[in-house]
Amino acid sequence: MKRQLLLMTSLLIGCMMLYAGPTEGTETKEVALARIDTQIAYQQRMGDVEKEGEYRWERMVALKNYSYTEEQLKEAEIQMEWFRSNDQWDNYYRTWQLKANALSAQGKMQQSLQETQRMLDDAKGHNSKLGRAMAYKQIGIIYLNMKQTEPAVEALQHYAELMKDEDNDFSSLSSIYYRMAKAYDYDKAFDRELQLTNEWLAFLHSKVGKVKVAEVRECWHACYLARAAAFIGLNKLDDAGLALDTAAHHARLINRTLSFHHYYKMQARYYMAKGDAAKALLYTDSVKMTTNERDDHIEEIRAQALMMLGQGAEAAQIYQRLYHEKDSVFGQEARQHLDELNTLFQVDELKTEQQRMRYLYIFLAVATIVLALLLLLYLGWRNAIRQKKANEQLRIANERAKVSSKMKSEFIRNITHEIRTPLNIVSGFTQILTQPDIELPEKEKRDIHERVTENTDRITNLVDRMLELSDASSEVLIERKDETNVIDIVSQAIDHSKITLHTRSVRSTSDDIQPQQSRSDESKVVFEVSQIQMIHLRTNKSHAVRALAQLLENAVKFTREGSITLNMTYTEEKVCFIVEDTGIGIPTDQTEHIFEEFIQLDPFTEGTGIGLTIARSVAQRMGGNLWLDTDYKEGSRFVLELLR
Repeated sequence: MKRQLLLMTSLLIGCMMLYAGPTEGTETKEVALARIDTQIAYQQRMGDVEKEGEYRWERMVALKNYSYTEEQLKEAEIQMEWFRSNDQWDNYYRTWQLKANALSAQGKMQQSLQETQRMLDDAKGHNSKLGRAMAYKQIGIIYLNMKQTEPAVEALQHYAELMKDEDNDFSSLSSIYYRMAKAYDYDKAFDRELQLTNEWLAFLHSKVGKVKVAEVRECWHACYLARAAAFIGLNKLDDAGLALDTAAHHARLINRTLSFHHYYKMQARYYMAKGDAAKALLYTDSVKMTTNERDDHIEEIRAQALMMLGQGAEAAQIYQRLYHEKDSVFGQEARQHLDELNTLFQVDELKTEQQRMRYLYIFLAVATIVLALLLLLYLGWRNAIRQKKANEQLRIANERAKVSSKMKSEFIRNITHEIRTPLNIVSGFTQILTQPDIELPEKEKRDIHERVTENTDRITNLVDRMLELSDASSEVLIERKDETNVIDIVSQAIDHSKITLHTRSVRSTSDDIQPQQSRSDESKVVFEVSQIQMIHLRTNKSHAVRALAQLLENAVKFTREGSITLNMTYTEEKVCFIVEDTGIGIPTDQTEHIFEEFIQLDPFTEGTGIGLTIARSVAQRMGGNLWLDTDYKEGSRFVLELLR
């Protein structure tokens, strides 16, 4: 059901993008170059060599973007001489790389490779890290264009090693990972492609918070598409589906036609691997909606899908077109399929009725033999499939356990590191205050006291987080020793969660609940407390407050606008607190995992990933429970059940 909904949504988005109207016009080549030349002349008059160099480099980029290769080659010689004379070596090697790339664009691969090798030797002589990196990048691109994967990947790995710590080259480096993944995919080296995406993911994680979120989103999207391709090639279709779901999430956040274009292509490939030709065909239609250019890969998938659906004549037409495309990656396969179709659908004028009957008899004989074999092998095949599914489920569970263990270790290590700083501050100020020969003004003493208190609170909070981690896996029952009422639990949970600091307004149906007045400029979220009655219960008050506060904090974290509602139901045996929000919601395939330790649906949202784990543990150890209502579709709805 989820995938059907996703498919329809994707098609709708594709249509909206297709008919959204023209985008804003861009500069013509002449206008752009005239503007840049004006700036170069102005900077010359001002004597600002650095600025002049920036605009000279911009001129090279403009020529590249407008695909004027001949002008680009002539311009490169002029600008390289200027950059060399003014010791602007980074722009010098960047321009040299554009020169080699222009030669490659003209089909002069050997000449481009020779030029790049000279560039590499020159960069080594000048000890230029960027120059060497740009040379290796260009060498890799040339070999990729020549379909020589091994030397291409080797060169690109040299580039990645040189530039991995450069945050300002993040997008370029991520594109190199993408090129290497495409090379492995082309060679059907799916194991190596998957290994590469693991390295890619580690690289992306290392850059979170250091580069713009928009750039990170694009790279996450590309990485998960590459992982999906590797999983499809390895016939790990469940893993491929999970990777595609993550890619779709990022595509929606990016909201660009090109992102959906690549996503639709991989979905078509995925459904063909699953044997679902109808959905594969729909996604090829979505690809066509996002571009006016023909894609031979998609055409091949479309032909295969049509064959499976019994539309052989239309498939034959596609293969006929691919046959005449000599440069097509799938040209050889197209010729092979076309020959088969000529036989199957009588494209050849020499076919006769007798030939059709002969082929029919052959087909019936073969079908009879195949059916007999299938009957003999059915039981064994069924057991093998069951065993494969069981092994795959075990593998996924083990992988999740490894990830959880790693994140737990990182959590403890980070907390330990964070404790040191406030502890050192408290220690230093304490030494100052205890020195008998040092007299400080009262104002300075107050400032020191405030700093000590602030950092002491910080240490306390960090220790509390460590204790929470311990509670997450505890199975010790919590004694229900407190006689209290629902209103007290709700009021303290609101205060504890400080929810009103994140909301614009608070409405309550109970006069006994008096939350703090919220600031009006924080967000566009309305928090409402309703249907809360004076119901008495026997529980552990502090733990109950703690669990409910966690649900409120979680709702605020994932609700940017809309509303958060807290209400309750009750019977003679139990009370249920219901927290609803209109936030981002939880994907269906993640509903069973959100209560696991360190699970975070969005890596860009603050948090440790243990809050819901602790809240459910507390509820269950008091004889209650905590669950997610999967029938609620407007956001998320959590239900906290406590015994009375």
